[in-house]
Amino acid sequence: MADNKAKNDSDAEMETSMPLPQVTESQKELASQAMSEFDKKQYGSCCSLMHKLIAQRPTDPKVAHNKAVAEFFQSGFLTTDEFRQQLSKVCQMAHVNIDNSESLEDVDHSVIYFNQAVILYHLRQYKAALNILDKLFQYIEPLEEALAKKATMLLVELYLCTYQPEKAMGMVHYAEKTVFTAGKNAGEKENKEDQVDEAWKPKISLYKTRCLLMMKSMKSCKREIKSLMSTQAMNTAVIYLKSNFEHLRGNHKKAMKMLGSVSTSDFTEAGECMPVMYNNNLGCIHFHLSKHHLGAFHFRKAFQENENAIKDIKRGAEHNKNLSGKTLNSIGMSRHFELLYNMGIQLLHCGKAMPAFDCLVEAVQVFRSNPRLWLRLAECCIMANRQNNDEDRKLEKRLEVIQGSDGSGIHRKLRLGPGLKKDNPSPGTPAIPAATHEFAALCLKNALHLLPEDPLTAEKVPIEDSDTVKITPEMVLVPAPPGNPLKAAEVASLRCSILAASAYVALCLNDYTLALLHAENLLKQPKLTGAQRYLGHLYMAEAQVAMDKIADAIQLLNPELVVDISLTLPENKTEQDKSERDPEASESKGYFYPWSPKDLTRAKAIAQYDLATAHAIRGEYDKAGQNLGESSSRIGTPLPAQMYFLKLYLDLIEGRRNMAQVVIKDHFGHVTPNRVEMKMNSKPGVPRPDTAVS
Repeated sequence: MADNKAKNDSDAEMETSMPLPQVTESQKELASQAMSEFDKKQYGSCCSLMHKLIAQRPTDPKVAHNKAVAEFFQSGFLTTDEFRQQLSKVCQMAHVNIDNSESLEDVDHSVIYFNQAVILYHLRQYKAALNILDKLFQYIEPLEEALAKKATMLLVELYLCTYQPEKAMGMVHYAEKTVFTAGKNAGEKENKEDQVDEAWKPKISLYKTRCLLMMKSMKSCKREIKSLMSTQAMNTAVIYLKSNFEHLRGNHKKAMKMLGSVSTSDFTEAGECMPVMYNNNLGCIHFHLSKHHLGAFHFRKAFQENENAIKDIKRGAEHNKNLSGKTLNSIGMSRHFELLYNMGIQLLHCGKAMPAFDCLVEAVQVFRSNPRLWLRLAECCIMANRQNNDEDRKLEKRLEVIQGSDGSGIHRKLRLGPGLKKDNPSPGTPAIPAATHEFAALCLKNALHLLPEDPLTAEKVPIEDSDTVKITPEMVLVPAPPGNPLKAAEVASLRCSILAASAYVALCLNDYTLALLHAENLLKQPKLTGAQRYLGHLYMAEAQVAMDKIADAIQLLNPELVVDISLTLPENKTEQDKSERDPEASESKGYFYPWSPKDLTRAKAIAQYDLATAHAIRGEYDKAGQNLGESSSRIGTPLPAQMYFLKLYLDLIEGRRNMAQVVIKDHFGHVTPNRVEMKMNSKPGVPRPDTAVS
């Protein structure tokens, strides 16, 4: 509540058509008593005094504002709608446009704008609140000290809520040097100032830790958390920050232990639901431990707790309309969309593409600026159309090689399948969310547009701000709500994943020119994992074959070029080896999703099969047969259905009818009931049911 209710001297002027009457001594006394009662939290007495004062000064906007604040406190922050209406009336009296922060020109109106920003913050309208406080910060010097401190802390909180940790940290450093510096007033007030600053130190330290965690500056964060644990070890916020820190370091079991030490009270002072936070954090930890089904279980519990908490609040406010009946800090309590995001990612790793798609489609409506979320949506579409790379080894796929027979006796003919690739055109426009390759292509375009300009194509000109400080690409953080911003290394890795997925989707849509463009761009990236380079060569070769550039494709498909299919960068491997020797090492974790091919031998076999296909298209059947035989002996059993297609094609086109019959008898005997006596003394390498195709 502003402490300048009506005690301004008589020359204070308002932007009104008629000047306000001069403040009398009795009015000053009423204002002083009301302020004293407010500080004692005697809001009933304060409201009574304010009613007397407003009766004497009905056109004074400061008195009207402070009366509205006192009544809001008296209601226990339950009358949010009424308070917003009162603020609007105050703004009309003061001729202030509260919706336009640029209209703030008088320091006396700062408290009105600050209260509006507080309301917007609790309504989770962070950008609107931030616009107000950015303007208010320009008047930070002449502001009253208490209001300046509160405005600064709220500004830091808003920067964190909008995922701008570097700005939040800068504001914290500024506040430490200026706003919260002791000894601003000389003489006898110096000791009092020191006590006030000590009271703010824990909160400042908490904000520092949150900024460092969001920026993933682990060394500095470790020092700050040690300081917090030594002074506030039993504070719930500190324990959760410590758990988050251990989680980011990879010490997941320690993070779980820290979470278990917190009492499970229903709500914190800030209005956060503890059971929701607890189960959500456990779900995240189990995700990183690759226990995806257990993580999904905890996310479901978090969903239930979130819905129960919302129902309890609505039940208490069912006789009121709009926001009234809900406490101010519980209005924005729901974490529905954040939980949807987490659940969608977890279900995707569980292999449940369609439920994951439904969750992420709803979440992307709120977190549309997250490039990683758009990639995950595209991955849901890809998985919905093809579960994994081992799908072609299944029996139902192999049965599509020979679809049946017609006729009987010597006139009996076998019907070969048309192939495994089926074009399923999307019904309607790709802009309508559906688990199709067309929508996946749209998602991947959005993901690429949200990333900074590719350094391979961007002009290397340093950007300079007003302070002539050079901003390098490594300093740029890309927002990825509801998670932490992405650093430069994470952006580079994400770009490679998006390009690989884009090339694959373009191939599925028969857009070979675009697939070739994405694959070439992928292979130009400076930091590629072995698996991404391997996929880039395969996708590029397939696009070249489709565009009749077979000679170029054959060079790319040389199996000797396949030397690495790992999913991590070499420098990350060395860091992991160091951490394993560290007593505080991060726990080793497997890949989040099983990758196929699992080893280098199978990866070479797949490349060799593609090479055999390229040779067959070019008419080099001897080379195709040789590569196919070597590939089938390496790839493992059961063989993919494509190998049977190629083997039968090569045998038939070269007139090796007997060998084709042997393959059919051995592997597709169910469609050949009329068994004809055949000489099995054919050339060595004839496939048997338990052998590879030669």
